[in-house]
Amino acid sequence: MKTTPLACPLDCPDACGILVDADDSGRFVALRGNPEHGYSRGHLCGKTAIYGDLIHAPNRLLTPLVRRGDKRTGELVPATWDEALARIVERVGPLKEHGERILVAFYAGTMGRIQRFFPLRMFHALGATLTDGGLCDNSTTAGYECVLGSVVGADLEHADESDAVVLWGCDMVRTVQHLQPAVQRLAKRGVPVVAIDIYRSDTIQALERWGGRGLIVKPGSDAALALALARIAFERGWVDRGFLERECLGAAEFERHVRAGHDLAWASNATGLPEAEIVALAELIARSPRLLLKTGVGFGRRRNGAMSMRAICSLAAVLGKVDNLHYESFSCFELADDVVRLPHLQRAGRACASFKHVQLGRELESGKYGALFVWAHNPAVVCPEAARVRAGMQRDDVFVVVHEQFLTESAQLADVVLPSTMFVEHTDVYRSYGHRRLQVARKACEAPKGPRSVLDTFSAIAKALDLPRETWDADADRLCDELVDASLKLKDGEQRAELLAGKPIKVTPRARAGHGTPSGKVELFSAAAQARGQPPMASYVPDEGGATRGAFWLVSAPSVHTHNSTFSHSERHVKRVGEQRVKLNPLDAQRLGLVDGARATLSNHLARVSFPVEITADMPPGLVRIDGLPRAQDTLEGVGVNALVAGEVSDLGDSNTLYSTRVDVSAAR
Repeated sequence: MKTTPLACPLDCPDACGILVDADDSGRFVALRGNPEHGYSRGHLCGKTAIYGDLIHAPNRLLTPLVRRGDKRTGELVPATWDEALARIVERVGPLKEHGERILVAFYAGTMGRIQRFFPLRMFHALGATLTDGGLCDNSTTAGYECVLGSVVGADLEHADESDAVVLWGCDMVRTVQHLQPAVQRLAKRGVPVVAIDIYRSDTIQALERWGGRGLIVKPGSDAALALALARIAFERGWVDRGFLERECLGAAEFERHVRAGHDLAWASNATGLPEAEIVALAELIARSPRLLLKTGVGFGRRRNGAMSMRAICSLAAVLGKVDNLHYESFSCFELADDVVRLPHLQRAGRACASFKHVQLGRELESGKYGALFVWAHNPAVVCPEAARVRAGMQRDDVFVVVHEQFLTESAQLADVVLPSTMFVEHTDVYRSYGHRRLQVARKACEAPKGPRSVLDTFSAIAKALDLPRETWDADADRLCDELVDASLKLKDGEQRAELLAGKPIKVTPRARAGHGTPSGKVELFSAAAQARGQPPMASYVPDEGGATRGAFWLVSAPSVHTHNSTFSHSERHVKRVGEQRVKLNPLDAQRLGLVDGARATLSNHLARVSFPVEITADMPPGLVRIDGLPRAQDTLEGVGVNALVAGEVSDLGDSNTLYSTRVDVSAAR
């Protein structure tokens, strides 16, 4: 038996340490948590713990598939790799001189730096059209960077030392599980713990059991709350004047800005919180020296998402608590991903064009593209305007290649499907965005005959297309070494050896001169934001719902048992999820004539999707919730819930506006 240390590949802040057992033939046997990982400490979530179900799943793709006939009536049939590659060369080869007609869509099916980004070598050389923006956290990241630049913030491994915890837009129980034990211990010791959300989340329910509390705010009002808290801090002398003078740009302007409005009555009306609750929260945040202010991305998935993050970051700054704020740990690593991507392969004077990822459906419908390549992604379910995405992928003039582990909704629409390895079957490098540990994960198991890694697949395609040698002549183990050395420049030979051997190494952020903003200071006043048409200082911009109209806000919350569409091909996970239900408030249900278990239809101008109803007081009136991304096949209409989501972009970051979706709800006919 051989045991190999790996990291979880899922798009999750915890990036858990894993130990994988393989038998003498290299066949996967089992996986478990790595007790020597300094953050996850041997604990795995219920999803990853049974990942083995996917590795040995009877419906796993083991051979390439090619389409015989057209998209609507033809069928996918087994083929050899040579046959599949020949089909790709036949259809994509003529586009080489018009690379902009090749569309690229990848996402977070793996968080590994090599398997995720290596194909970009080929697409840079082709001059393909690449995605811009994202489907998750680009708005919150843009808002954070606008104010704080590259500030790393709090280290969650020291959460136990906090004298107060505020979880803002972060359903910790579902999304940051390894923070939960520390928060639970703190709450039971009497340390104040507060969660801010738009419904009674699993985290709020847990805090109520432990002695903490939850604050339910109106959807999209987070900036209003943060600005009111900042005003209270200025009025009561709780700000850090020294930090403001030394480190901040626009401190005086920001103080005048928040004092000119944002009073308690205004904030209470905007957020729905009683004035006394707002004052108590302000005092807790301002007067707790060892505060942990942990933000999620929930409030960011709106039209005003970046602005909400700017307001929260500005609040942390005026209190001198930017090191108490934890959003993500990305800037800690400074990984030299260009070692993998090789952007210099772009044609001289002709950088790759880009499109907004949330508008993939519109791009596909435009008729501009002759081919679409997809890996680590299931756009037919995950992308906004999912029905348009499906329609675009079904065009006969768009040749679709999908690299996948299972016959997903997107793979079913492809012209060529190429089988993929699982994370235990290839080598990669993983960083976390919740903690500060970096891990090189060497191949632990042999893949079945047929599936190939992303690197091996796109190397084969690039070679078949007769592209430059740099696009296909690569080795994953060698790339790991190169990426580590280019990124960290480790002087400690022992630590480098441990990292390359698979040990999760804690990275110490580099000392910097300045904060990584254009001015080098914390920017309470941002000329960069102003240049992009945004207010120069954090402001409250109400979210009115944008392109969609309806009586209800729609929220697709994180699922306990699935991860986007990952695990939807595991029978055990599907059974755990059970029948997918839409959750709504009892008063709303009564008004609509709906009873528990009845089927309701959610609709707007984009789509109609029906689900059984679960009536619960955990949802405030006017808000409905779906957990996860239900499979298209589980709806009467055959489309996912994201068919209801408009392809609008956030205020900064060109990110999704999932939670700005408005729908009407009615009894299904």
